[in-house]
Amino acid sequence: MEYKLYIEDYFSQKQIHIVISGEIDLKSRNEKIHETFSLMRSENISNVLLDIREAYVVYSLIGSHSIIEQIHQYGFNSTDHTAIIYRNNEIQHSHADNVAFNKGLNIKYFKDDIEEARKWLLQFEK
Repeated sequence: MEYKLYIEDYFSQKQIHIVISGEIDLKSRNEKIHETFSLMRSENISNVLLDIREAYVVYSLIGSHSIIEQIHQYGFNSTDHTAIIYRNNEIQHSHADNVAFNKGLNIKYFKDDIEEARKWLLQFEK
């Protein structure tokens, strides 16, 4: 798994932009979630753009479901917003998107459309 993280200003909104490629396993995913939330808190940033279009998850649908169910344990709160752009593993990401919606979380999945993801994040101005 290759992981790149940037802090960027997008239309005057500070965002953490993460690009992941290759295989994502549970251990790596959990480590990167902890790193991301630590950076969000230290930099006072609540918007994340996660680009996993060149990545493949190698864990089960239950793994995708459980991360959304347990996201508050990692530090996610009601003022956080995460846009996830994906290309692969459509069933898993679609399911996770539904779980996030049903739980009222500000996590949204976008199939191959980074511009729609950026527009969605812009609605959450600080």
